[in-house]
Amino acid sequence: MKLNIKKWFSILITILIIGGFWCLTSASNIVGRDKHGDSFFFVKDQAIKGLFLGAIAFFILSKINLKFLRKFSFLFYIFNTLLLGLVFVPGFAPKGTASASRWVEILGFSFQPAELLKFSLILFVADFLSKKSNYDLNDWKKTIIPLTLFISVPMFLIYKQPATSIIVLFLVAIGAMLFASRVSLKIILPLGVLAILLIIVAILLGGNYRKARITNEDDYQKRQSITGIVRGGIVGVGFGQSRQKYNYLPQSYTDSIYAVIAEEFGFLGTALVLTVYFLLCFLGFYVAYHVSDSFSSLFIVGTITWITVQALYHIMCMSFNYMPITGLPLPLISYGGTSYAITMANLGVLYNILNNQM
Repeated sequence: MKLNIKKWFSILITILIIGGFWCLTSASNIVGRDKHGDSFFFVKDQAIKGLFLGAIAFFILSKINLKFLRKFSFLFYIFNTLLLGLVFVPGFAPKGTASASRWVEILGFSFQPAELLKFSLILFVADFLSKKSNYDLNDWKKTIIPLTLFISVPMFLIYKQPATSIIVLFLVAIGAMLFASRVSLKIILPLGVLAILLIIVAILLGGNYRKARITNEDDYQKRQSITGIVRGGIVGVGFGQSRQKYNYLPQSYTDSIYAVIAEEFGFLGTALVLTVYFLLCFLGFYVAYHVSDSFSSLFIVGTITWITVQALYHIMCMSFNYMPITGLPLPLISYGGTSYAITMANLGVLYNILNNQM
């Protein structure tokens, strides 16, 4: 029996959207009430800045001609890199943001340029690699060095924010794209080793902020997240009954939302979340393998890789003592308008590919 890809893709995305808002409603209500006088503040904000804008992006990108979109891939990359630079320009940072300079405010609208890169960089790399012949793909001068330079500029700007975890996320996604494009392992492996060494050096030279993140010197959030997970047991304490979200667990609606899910819905609830992400990953790679267009295949590989790796890392850093908490949100579940909208945008391109090539 032929697998109905579009049907399953739509079901999985719908589950993540509905389930995500359901979880966010409980995880954010106490913080919303205490900080903004409205238990549904973060749910409403996510609906407008995340779901509404994301749905528009999804619709447009699911209908647009991909050849037309590819023509602007380099311009998107340049524009996004400039936005990353604005993070360090006085007057563009929103008031009340944390010490890490990751936000830009333009015309009253604040967002994280690094999140936009999940679309623009994946689009650019997919277009760049798909234009190379099999011979040129393994040519250092024509492909590897230019691509490395293109990637290094935004990665350096992200490093200075600082946001090391998202650099790792991008490098894993791009590594998967290089592998999928059939770049030789003799090239990929040395590049991977070099990237790991550079990240280690960057952390060692990055000051106390990065060292504290990696070594878990401030492990209060970790202890509270594991407490919530253990309390949830097999079936959980019930929707809305989390104790940790009562200001015990920092960032219960963003960085730590998985711990609230585990507390309220238990092992069974978290198993369902993992299953949905696993099925989305399987579906994405299935489509990437079967489409004939190399650009489409590479874009899907990059998108599905970062969604899956980000989800798994979020879950693991909440669950295991030795995993540093880095602030990566749980895709389509954690609060965060920019991340939510960009995830929907990338999935819109994936749906476009499904409509036209499957």
